[in-house]
Amino acid sequence: MAQEVVNSDEVVLGEEIDHVRLITLNRPRHLNVISSKVVSLLAKYLEKWEKDEKAELVIIKGSGRAFSAGGDLKMFYDGRNSKDSCLEVAYRMYWLGYHIHTYKKTQVALVHGISMGGGASLMVPMKFLVVTEKTVFASPEASIGFHTDCGFSYVSHLPGHLREFFALTGARLNGKELVAAGLATHFVPLEVIFSFLPYNFLPLKPSLGSISSQDLPL
Repeated sequence: MAQEVVNSDEVVLGEEIDHVRLITLNRPRHLNVISSKVVSLLAKYLEKWEKDEKAELVIIKGSGRAFSAGGDLKMFYDGRNSKDSCLEVAYRMYWLGYHIHTYKKTQVALVHGISMGGGASLMVPMKFLVVTEKTVFASPEASIGFHTDCGFSYVSHLPGHLREFFALTGARLNGKELVAAGLATHFVPLEVIFSFLPYNFLPLKPSLGSISSQDLPL
């Protein structure tokens, strides 16, 4: 079985197994927050595999207790006196969201644990969204008056007043609520996902650890 894995110390891991391509956000101690390097590597893998005739399925997930808690606020704070770097990562993130929306290969997001802000922007545009009993989804920036944007603007297709509700409140949803709202396609218990993942994905599986309120961004 053909397999290629990048350095496990990298912030984004890429794995190739037969016709499947797996991306793992690999900053578990920081809840897989999205930095400029993360955006750059995600774009690199997606561009490469979109052109790869052998790649038929792209899966993205997070390591540890989160899919992604959103943008790396420390990066933006540290770059407050150097706006060019902040503007660049924001531009690249918006471009990445558009690329995911228009991607030519089938994509699946395995969303276990926290998915907020920029993490929500990554998962929402994908064709298939698999959530679990431990999924926590929200756009907390809405609570401080920041307009939800990038991939999360996808909520505009929701029926009734759900779109306004989510955009204005940043309300938290669990896995089953995401499916009911039309923001996820499948609810699958975590242990069932484990039983279907190929053996070679085992080292990259997320932790079964529980999520406490201390883990959630304010």
